[in-house]
Amino acid sequence: MDLKLRNGIEEKVYNFLSGIIMPAMSVLFLCTNTVLNKWMGERAETIQNLIAIIVVLAFAVIILSKPKERIPQWLRMNYLVVAYLVVRIISLWKSGFDYSVGRTVFFEIFYLVGICFFSNVDKNKKIFYVKFFVWFEFLMTFASLAVYYICTYVTTGISDMLIKLTYFEKSGNALAFSNPNTAGIFAGFGIVLAIVIYGEKIFSKKFTVLYGMYNAVAMILFGCRSADMGVLAVIFTIIFFMIFRKVDKRKFTVAVLLMATATLIPIYGLVHYGESSSALSYTPIEIKVDSLSTGRYIIWKECVITQKDHEIFGHGNLNLEQQARKEFISGIDQNYYWRYTWAADLGPHNGYIAMVSGTGWAGLTLFIAILFQRIMRTKNLRKDRRYLILIFTFIINCFESLFILNRFFTCFYMLLILNESSENDDKEQQLLTREVN
Repeated sequence: MDLKLRNGIEEKVYNFLSGIIMPAMSVLFLCTNTVLNKWMGERAETIQNLIAIIVVLAFAVIILSKPKERIPQWLRMNYLVVAYLVVRIISLWKSGFDYSVGRTVFFEIFYLVGICFFSNVDKNKKIFYVKFFVWFEFLMTFASLAVYYICTYVTTGISDMLIKLTYFEKSGNALAFSNPNTAGIFAGFGIVLAIVIYGEKIFSKKFTVLYGMYNAVAMILFGCRSADMGVLAVIFTIIFFMIFRKVDKRKFTVAVLLMATATLIPIYGLVHYGESSSALSYTPIEIKVDSLSTGRYIIWKECVITQKDHEIFGHGNLNLEQQARKEFISGIDQNYYWRYTWAADLGPHNGYIAMVSGTGWAGLTLFIAILFQRIMRTKNLRKDRRYLILIFTFIINCFESLFILNRFFTCFYMLLILNESSENDDKEQQLLTREVN
C-alpha cells in the first residue's frame, strides 16, 4: 500500500519515534525484568505508559491527517488486529470497565499498532536492538553469577545487603533478574541470538561463538525448563533444515506456532477428564504430568477451571484472572488442596492458556491468526535465521506467559521481527513509505 508521509513534520516525528523512542522502549522492556526495575520502582512502568501514549497518539494523528486515504489502506492490512481489539473492548465492557483491564488493552494497542507502525526502519538502525541486548544481557548475567558466587564465601553482612538491593532471596544465583526463569530465558535468548547473528558482521564470529557458549553455561547454572526446551527446539530446527533445505521457513515457523498452540488439546483434555471423575482430582497421570512440567500442571488446571464462565472473552487481563483463582481456592479446604492454594499465587506459566484466561478463546484465536498472517507476509524470514527467535518464543510460551498480555521483551522482539517488508512489496508499496519533500 502507498501510505506516504508527505509532510516534513510527519517525517521528523516518524524518525524521532522510530529512531529514539522505540529503542528507548526496548531498553525499558529489558530493564523491567532485572534488578534495575527494583531500583526504579514504579517510575519504569510510568515511563513505559507515557511512551505508549505518545506512540499511539502519534499513530492516530498521522492516520487521521488524511483519513480517506490512510484509514482504508491501514484497515486492509490490519483487519485481524481490528477484530482482535473489538474482542478486547468487549472484554473490557464485560469486566465492568475495570481500570486495570483498560490499561492492558491500551498496551495491547501499543504492541499491535505502535510497535509495528514505528519500528519499520532500515537494517542498520535495527542493529541497536541486537547490540544493546547482547551487552546488557552479558553484563547482567555476569553480575548475577559473579556477585552470587563471591558472596557465598563472604560475611553475612554482605548477604543481608544483597537481599535488600537485589533479588538474591528469591532468585539465588540469578539475583540480577526478577526470578531464575527470567534469567534462563535471557540466557536462552542470547544463545539463539548468537546463532541468528553469526556471520552478520555485527560482531566478530569468534565473539559470537564465545557469547553463545557463555550463555549456554549460564542457562545451565540458572536452570530454566522453558529456556531449555526453547533452545532444544531451535537446535532441532537447525538440524531439520540441514537435511530438508527446500522447506519454506515461514511455513515451518507457522507449523511450530500451530503445534505449540495445539498443546492445549491434551492439557484441556486431561483437566476435563480428571474433573469428570472428581472435583479437583489429582490422578496418577496428573501427578506424572505435574512432575514433568515442574509443578506447572496444577497452575494450568486451576486456570482452566476458573475459565468456565469466561471462555469466549476471558477475564480481561491476568490480574483479574489471578483474582478469580484466589476466589476459587477461598471456597475449598486449603489444607487438603494445598497444591491449588500454592498455585493461585503464581501466574499461568503458559502463554496460550494465559491468552484464553485473559482474552478468551476469541482473543487467542485472533492473536494466533495475526501471528500466522504476519509470518506469511514477512518475506525476509526466508533469507536469514531470525525465524529461530520466533520458534524459541513460541516454545517457551508453552511454559511461561510471555505473550501480549505481559510486558516481556520476547514479545517486543517477536513483533519487531514480524514488522518486515511483505510479499506485496513488488505490487504495492509497504504500509509506511517515506517521501521527503
